[in-house]
Amino acid sequence: MTAEVAVMNKQAIALAADSAVTFQEETGQKIFTSASKIFTLSKYQPVGIMVYGSADFMQVPWETIIKVYRNNLGKKTFKTVADYAKDFLTFVAEEERLFSDDVQNWYVENSIYSYFLIIREKIIETVDKDIEVKGSVDAQATKKIISDVITQHFEKWQGAEPTSSIPDSFRDDLKEKYGNLILKAQEEVFEKLPLTPDSADKLTEIAINLFTKFLTGLMVRNTSGIVIAGFGTEDIFPVLESFSIEGKISNYLKYKKNEDACAEINFEKNSAAIIPFAQSEMVSTFMTGADPNYHNAIDTDMEQIFISYPQVLVDNIDCLSDEEKEKMKKQLKEIGQKEFNKYREKLLEYRTEHYINPVMKVVQGLPKDELAAMAETLISLTSFKRRVSMEEETVGGPIDVAVISKGDGFVWIKRKHYFERELNQQFFDNYYEGGDINGTKTTEKAD
Repeated sequence: MTAEVAVMNKQAIALAADSAVTFQEETGQKIFTSASKIFTLSKYQPVGIMVYGSADFMQVPWETIIKVYRNNLGKKTFKTVADYAKDFLTFVAEEERLFSDDVQNWYVENSIYSYFLIIREKIIETVDKDIEVKGSVDAQATKKIISDVITQHFEKWQGAEPTSSIPDSFRDDLKEKYGNLILKAQEEVFEKLPLTPDSADKLTEIAINLFTKFLTGLMVRNTSGIVIAGFGTEDIFPVLESFSIEGKISNYLKYKKNEDACAEINFEKNSAAIIPFAQSEMVSTFMTGADPNYHNAIDTDMEQIFISYPQVLVDNIDCLSDEEKEKMKKQLKEIGQKEFNKYREKLLEYRTEHYINPVMKVVQGLPKDELAAMAETLISLTSFKRRVSMEEETVGGPIDVAVISKGDGFVWIKRKHYFERELNQQFFDNYYEGGDINGTKTTEKAD
């Protein structure tokens, strides 16, 4: 796990990230606090990249992927940050040296087996509950439970968002190439459970959807978050693009753009932005005045009150018939939902006016050093919260901070090294290899 944040205004963008990384195994987990999560995407242009979620992609460390890309990029430039992002994603999709066919096949097999196990566990859980209530479950009831659970998952995937990076025509190729693997997974995971032909067909469709759609709410273990930020040659103000990347199959990259976690500073209406990534609750608390879980609890309880209380009143009106009560309940439920929506909008307006807007007005005018200080502080708050609570300390370690501006490029404010600087001067001497930053010859030594 991790905590990262970007703080932006018209001058620059500050990136900050903690150093905690969690290794999860069946026997437990181990947390290290020395991981690097912020990198320069180009040695010569003001563009950076942050990673969160899984530290590896297809069994290759993101740091390796980024640095191989950076070497390939060299002094090449792009007009916009969006172009840098597109080029980087194309590189990850097409680079054959990093991701062998064997690794891609492993990703497919692991994904199918893992999801089929989720379905199997739900079937067993449902059967156990029925046995607990009824005392026993016959074969016919078991078949119905299996069919119902598989159908529920099938219908979820039917309504899932298609992956724009993978063409629809690829579905047929997947069935042809991995059809035998899917059947083998059905046999091994569901073993002697009675699967009808319809359920088997639905499981096959579910397996194909794993690689062609994104299902809201599904936490995929090896998903990585990628944040690319800075300036293209024609970007006047900073731009940030964010993506979720799951895997690579037959040299197609399964990813989606996180539209709600992107930002572009401009003249019109967006002159500042604060965007948290991964564990973001403390940033939200700072911005809105209360923990987001507290907001959600209030919304849930108030919605229940708005909808259920009028119905309780109706039930206690003796002069109404049952038919009249049901009609009035339906009317009051609709009214209650509308009034609750108004109430929630007013709360949001209040939070925006009294908490969010005052902070954003200040961020608009922050100089570069203060942008960096703010970004670091927001990560420190998240780390401190973990340290003084009973939650696992999945945020911690040194905080890396960088500021990217149009004129100065990518500047490290704080950065850890796994080695002693004074013992490795050649590392800094060789970083640019006589290159230039933004077209200007440099003799600077990079951190």
